Amino acid sequence: MTKTDGVRLKPATIEWQDGTPFCNEFDDVYYRNEKPFVDNGLKETEYLFIQQNQLQQRWEKLADQEKSDHHQFVIAETGFGTGLNFLTACDLWLKTAPVNWRLQFISTEIRPITASDLKAIHSSWSVFSDLSEQLLEQYPVLTPGVHLVTLAEGRIQLMLLLGEASQMLKSIAQSPQSFLASYQKKSVDAWFLDGFAPTKNPDMWTDEIFNTVASLSSKDTTLATFTCATKVRKGLSNAGFEVEKIKGFGNKRESLKGRYTGQFKTQDIASTHWYIDQSPIKKTQRNVLIIGAGIAGCTAAAALTKKGFKVQIIDRHASVANEGSGNLQAVVYPKLSRQNDALPRINLTAMTLASRYYKPYWQQGLGAQCGVMLLPDSDQSRLNLQQISERYADHPDLVTALDNQQIRAISGLSLEAQQGLFFPNLGWLPPRDFCQTLLDENNIPLLNADIDQIQRDPNNHQWVLKDQRNTIIASAQTLVIASAYESVKFEQTNFLSVNQLRGQVTHIPSDSSSEKLKTIICGKGYIAPSTNGVLSCGASYNKDLLSRELRQEDHTANLEMLNKTDPEITNAIKVDQLQDLDGRANFRCTTNDYLPIVGAVPNAQQFKQQYQRLRHDATSTIDCLGSYQPDLYIHCGLGSRGLSYAPLTAEILASDISGEIPPLERDLRLAMHPARFLIRDLKRRKI
Repeated sequence: MTKTDGVRLKPATIEWQDGTPFCNEFDDVYYRNEKPFVDNGLKETEYLFIQQNQLQQRWEKLADQEKSDHHQFVIAETGFGTGLNFLTACDLWLKTAPVNWRLQFISTEIRPITASDLKAIHSSWSVFSDLSEQLLEQYPVLTPGVHLVTLAEGRIQLMLLLGEASQMLKSIAQSPQSFLASYQKKSVDAWFLDGFAPTKNPDMWTDEIFNTVASLSSKDTTLATFTCATKVRKGLSNAGFEVEKIKGFGNKRESLKGRYTGQFKTQDIASTHWYIDQSPIKKTQRNVLIIGAGIAGCTAAAALTKKGFKVQIIDRHASVANEGSGNLQAVVYPKLSRQNDALPRINLTAMTLASRYYKPYWQQGLGAQCGVMLLPDSDQSRLNLQQISERYADHPDLVTALDNQQIRAISGLSLEAQQGLFFPNLGWLPPRDFCQTLLDENNIPLLNADIDQIQRDPNNHQWVLKDQRNTIIASAQTLVIASAYESVKFEQTNFLSVNQLRGQVTHIPSDSSSEKLKTIICGKGYIAPSTNGVLSCGASYNKDLLSRELRQEDHTANLEMLNKTDPEITNAIKVDQLQDLDGRANFRCTTNDYLPIVGAVPNAQQFKQQYQRLRHDATSTIDCLGSYQPDLYIHCGLGSRGLSYAPLTAEILASDISGEIPPLERDLRLAMHPARFLIRDLKRRKI
């Protein structure tokens, strides 16, 4: 998507007409308004989109395709609307498809229906009650961008693209150029071209849309649509689809179905595709090794397991989360901005996904979804909070502005702050318990070994992992490095620009006064509610200090930060003897641009040779794809926001490895790409 301020995405205005939802803006109904629903609205979807795309027959044959690269079927839709098409497809998928196959359903929507309206619409759809309940439980905050929703224990993933259809579909393509849009990625298997009629919503039925749809298709792609308008029929034909008229449903005379038969001709490269691997190796095995059992490694392992990979984690410790991820409490920290650049957009997407991702764990009793409160600590931060509250004023389920009375009621403390923000869907987790839960529920083994070097065996396409004694510990075709700052100790990844930053957390025994704290408070510092009689606060930022020993001056600094956030916090916790305080010190892995590192690892030497012309002209268009280490990936640099970033970055990594359509806009993915440092340094003539 573009950098325009699209936060105020306008939801649909629903009016009920004779029991049927009607969209005022487009002056049209969402589905046929004849009663009963099962005999009309549902049957229209089944006839038009399920039958004309031959989904049942195709899904019944998936069991014969065990040697397939993907074990995934992709449906893409223009116009999510009420979710009727989605739920219908999901219902049939669960009844028909093999259990080891997954359905990816991609749908666009520029005027999304609110959760409350969607619940009212679905209330009469008893045939989909279970699926509808799962959808509504995870229904996202309606902000622009890509939103992931997982149903049926991972067998179904909805990628909801909120924004203008063509723009959003282009944003998830491999390239802005049509002939590379699906390069090395799973293409769409079936299209549902839905939405309001061309006369009501002409922007949905343009040549640009049809060409975008074609760019994400392959020779096996089918489509169906309710309309038979001449401009639609000609537009699809010109885009490369062979279309035919079919009998319409009910009293509608004609509709369309089609199959993609065109081929995109190679064009002149109009942009530098450094992020696309020029020589990918076809995966013959679906086994993955991950170095690092922290939040980054464990979330990546879970995401890959759900996509059908056999994953093993290796860590130098015998248990999970013993380094930077090992604090007593970790906060899903909100970092929003009045700006709309890559960093705040990624933070927004990551935070909203994290709030849905962790909800089942909070419901199990891991940590607490107690909300996070931001308080200002300076005039500038007061201005920032005010601007953020105005920017997100239409999203109280995401963030609400607070006055002093509300601050006191929500926090449980008699705080002085007159202004604050509250994020009701966030909270904290115990990282070790959470990481171990991920491994347990996905049956992911943990091997205790200290990996000193990695080598690629070109004969059998395996990464071989060795310890300091040169003993082979394990091997696999695909390797993920997720060992924080230690990730750069390997020869293949030592070009990465990461920093090792010490942080110390202070543990404060709780009493009757501090036990009143009901939510996480963040300002100059942070403090979380008591767990097992202890409150966690912090955290220090110590550069060039490599000791894990607790320091009294850092405890003092943590308490001073709390006092600057609000003096009443320190009054409530009543710390008398600093030397008696416990805590924990370890290291964050940070980047200079404050963004994580996730994706394929480039071959640094070859990369610099390929793109050395950027040193002389940073705007050069270089007509070649990038050189990458075969089947080597990295997931690190999450800094102090590991819980916030990890669900999103783990999904990006898993989609990269599995060759699937990625769950984030291309410009945001590239902002976190491992090769960005090489491109940046070449342009700045640093290398």
